[in-house]
Amino acid sequence: MDKSRFGITTTVLNIFLGLLSIVNYNYAASVKNKDDLFSINITMPNFNTTQGDQYSFLQYELPDEELAIVGYSPLITMNAAHHMLTFACAKPGSNKRFWTSGQACTGSEQLIIHGWARNAPSMNLPDDVGFPVGRNTPYKYIVVNIHYLTNILNDKSGNQIIMSRKSRKYQAGVMLAGTSQIYLKAKTHSVRTPFSCRYNGPTISIFAARVHAHQWARVNSLYRVRDGVVTQIVKGDPQWPQSFYPLSSPIEIQTDDYLIGQCVYDNDDDQIIRVGPTHKDEMCNVYAMYSFEPTKTANGKQKTGEVPIRSCWDNEFSSLANLIPPDSEVPPRKPSDIGETGSGHHTHAEHAMNPSTGNGKHSSIGSNDEPSYDEYMDEVENMRHRNRGQNPYDINKVLSHLGLPDYEYVDAQNFDYLLPTHLTYGKDQTVKLHNAKIMSSNLYACIDTWPDVKSLPNQLGEIGGIALNKANDELIVFHRGPRKWENKYFSGNYRFRNEAYGPIDEDVLLHIDTRTGQMKSRWGAKMFYMPHGLTIDHAGNIWLTDIAMHQVFMFKPNDLTHPALTVGEMFQPGSGPTQLCRPADIAVMKNGDFFVADGYCNSRIIKFNRKGEYITEWGTPMNGMHDNDGYPLPNQWNIVHSIALNEDAQLLCGADRENYRIQCLNSNTGEFQRQIRVEAKDNIGPIYAIEFAPNANGTVLFAVTGGSETPVKKVYMIDARSGDILTSFDSNPHLIAPHDIAISSNGREIYVGELASTSANALHKFELAKRKDLPTQIFSKRVYLNDKNFRVSLIIMAFFAIPVFLAVIFGCIIRIRNLRKLRRLNTFLSDVKNTNTGSSSVLGDWMNRRKGFEKLDQYSDGENEPLDNDMNDDLNTNSNDEIKPSQQTATPSINNNVAFKMGASL
Repeated sequence: MDKSRFGITTTVLNIFLGLLSIVNYNYAASVKNKDDLFSINITMPNFNTTQGDQYSFLQYELPDEELAIVGYSPLITMNAAHHMLTFACAKPGSNKRFWTSGQACTGSEQLIIHGWARNAPSMNLPDDVGFPVGRNTPYKYIVVNIHYLTNILNDKSGNQIIMSRKSRKYQAGVMLAGTSQIYLKAKTHSVRTPFSCRYNGPTISIFAARVHAHQWARVNSLYRVRDGVVTQIVKGDPQWPQSFYPLSSPIEIQTDDYLIGQCVYDNDDDQIIRVGPTHKDEMCNVYAMYSFEPTKTANGKQKTGEVPIRSCWDNEFSSLANLIPPDSEVPPRKPSDIGETGSGHHTHAEHAMNPSTGNGKHSSIGSNDEPSYDEYMDEVENMRHRNRGQNPYDINKVLSHLGLPDYEYVDAQNFDYLLPTHLTYGKDQTVKLHNAKIMSSNLYACIDTWPDVKSLPNQLGEIGGIALNKANDELIVFHRGPRKWENKYFSGNYRFRNEAYGPIDEDVLLHIDTRTGQMKSRWGAKMFYMPHGLTIDHAGNIWLTDIAMHQVFMFKPNDLTHPALTVGEMFQPGSGPTQLCRPADIAVMKNGDFFVADGYCNSRIIKFNRKGEYITEWGTPMNGMHDNDGYPLPNQWNIVHSIALNEDAQLLCGADRENYRIQCLNSNTGEFQRQIRVEAKDNIGPIYAIEFAPNANGTVLFAVTGGSETPVKKVYMIDARSGDILTSFDSNPHLIAPHDIAISSNGREIYVGELASTSANALHKFELAKRKDLPTQIFSKRVYLNDKNFRVSLIIMAFFAIPVFLAVIFGCIIRIRNLRKLRRLNTFLSDVKNTNTGSSSVLGDWMNRRKGFEKLDQYSDGENEPLDNDMNDDLNTNSNDEIKPSQQTATPSINNNVAFKMGASL
């Protein structure tokens, strides 16, 4: 009895002590462990933002103990916030526990102890290094500052601070370097904003760095200048997850060393970008975390709270900017290269960051123990296209960009009268830019004889997903056989009733010839429970999702019996990094990393590396708030049903099915780009599937609507770069329940799979209509003066036309002169006719006896103007050589005048 009573007493006492250890104001504290480490969670108290780009502050008062901060584990995602800063303060910026305006700290006694952005992971400081706080230091408070992007409800974001009661040999500090002199003109590239300062203090050792800027920044860098020698400290890409990355080896800074650096920007926008606090402005920040050995008091204790340097701001020594190396404009390939210097400098090894943490939970980023993360970051730069100025798109036109190879589409030139221009993107291919408004529903024609229904299995059921192989000669179909998605198959919490139903007995994967429509092969019996998404990657691997199994599978084309990769836990729905809940679709990158639309339960898009290891996630459920257009806020989802990836354009788009819209994100950073609504709000229904045209010289996105609430299901062609709807068409017969869409490599064929009950209407093939198939009465040849080919043709025509025109003008001038001569000659002959030729003048007799005038009837310059017949008779009468006296005495003065007129004429 005494032992039982003692046990009860002990239990009650433990519970009481446990309750005392819980910190108020939404802070959670863990019990002291053997390493004397504990953590506190500083999280927002269900905060509701009231506007975009809102800042919030939350304070935590430290206990009256000597403490050291040794690590951080952010409790936040980039879906909610742009960035988060954590400060150690002597006095917080407000007497309130929580505030939304002002500053984090009051007074000069403050330190930036951590910075986070873009889903950066946890970090630990090196062994024997920490930020001293609490008793015997000026820093009595921790303040977390969060910059929110959009409106959000009931937010509990924050930071977990890992602390130790054991003092550290070295103290840590953070120096903020950068500048506010930022002015980016429209359409400018490689704009530099330098900064510099001179250090004066005890020796410090920089062991980690973090760069921060907004979307226009390419690279931020920081260098040390000592005795004319420039040594790189950090060069980082601000588009990476923004945490403190460890340097490959610490950099020592001594008195009279100079610190120089810069940020480099590319502004492709049509507006000027200035410095500012919102995501529509820019910043230039480099945070350098360093360690130093503090001075000691007379009794041998460390002096805490004093740091050698807090900031290096603006360009104090502008002449040093010329020392910044030329390669400072080129970002490093991966975070492990962030501090590569190659200078052979040496610093204290004990100041280096230690990748081991003891508990494994808060492992240091960029360590050799995590090659998967490094591999992911290694590909980030490969996917970033820095030639942003070469923009091939004219968003002022409503155009589609479809590739039509000559060897496949011999009538391609017949479309010229419909197309404003041609763009060449390959040696054997030409992109046709279609005028969507003209083509309308006649753009694609349904092939009634495809597929060959007789070759398909009788149990071809609801189509979950379809995809074309790389050669475009096979359409792979993922269907559900006799099974339909009904509530009876699931119990509570989305769990499949495997004990009652089991896998589908039939082959659920069919390979269909795209030309003949005949089935070539099939597989997948007794392997799947509720098929949904299907994707084929660049290597020909087949990716599948099963919403009953809550898993994603990847099959190699040479082994269709065993998946080469599986993500998710079988029949275990969840929202953690290793769990999925009814995954709907997959999009695969060229390097093997992939995205999963985990959209039925979790409203998110998850990114995994090629080994299936979690990297990051984007997206949140709806919180009931709406934007000005009446739609939910950006990056909030109501079933992410389909995703499409265009790596070249850095676009990842998702079909936000029940919100009747498409949302596009930056495929590298997850930043929201735009939402697309294919119809007016009152006319549109759910968007079930989307896919990019693979070989289009642009960002042509195909989408198909479905659902019973959509009266007419259509296929849409969209310029995802601008959000313009290029065209749409419906089918004859109409689509009933479209569920997925696949596009051929050149955009000539479109395939749609339906949730159909019979094989006769489960699959549809549409082909790009040829000229003879289009209604000719609605087309007219259109000439666009900005068409490159038209301008070239115009130049060639002018080159040949100008000489011809000059020749015609010259001929007309000669012609006019000859006509004038002929007119004067005719006038002269008329005078001769009316003159008395009997003159006795010697000159007159001589002129009248000449026979040369008979040739004048041929000198008419082609105008057929013969001399008068009477005049001919007179000339013939005077043809004798004999001179008669009577003729010599006739009117000599008139003959002299005639002779003068002839001379003047000829």
